Amino acid sequence: MVDGAAEGETYPAEIESELKTVEQEMRRRGYRWTSQRLLVVKAAFSTHAHFTADELLVLCQEEDLSVSRATVYRMLSMLEDAGFVEGLDTGEGGRRFEHTLGHDHHDHMVCTKCGRIIEFFDQELERRQTQSAERVGFQIQSHSLKLFGVCRECQTSP
Repeated sequence: MVDGAAEGETYPAEIESELKTVEQEMRRRGYRWTSQRLLVVKAAFSTHAHFTADELLVLCQEEDLSVSRATVYRMLSMLEDAGFVEGLDTGEGGRRFEHTLGHDHHDHMVCTKCGRIIEFFDQELERRQTQSAERVGFQIQSHSLKLFGVCRECQTSP
């Protein structure tokens, strides 16, 4: 059982392992591990959708009304700094997040009309990015590619 979980509360093995990894890293960084922080991480890691901080707050408050907006925003920032979630600026003035722990790298296409986010992976693009970096002696640690345009559905609707 993850520290801070309610007595007898367990999660699927995959999430349990991820929660333990996050807890260990947060403690290593000197952060307290509270039941509310655990709840934020659990909610973020339980969805495979791209979510806003406010959507995550709603998920958390379904379980504990005392979880504040500040707690969610602070925890998202901590998770992003540690590389457990990635924020995506969709060009709408807000950000959407997704958890990345245990997930393969991918890039995003963002529809500027409906806001839809399409995940994709292209081995050729990855190869060319690596080649470009090697050419100038640059060592890539991570990258994020976002393409902005109009999705197929929005192109065909009035």
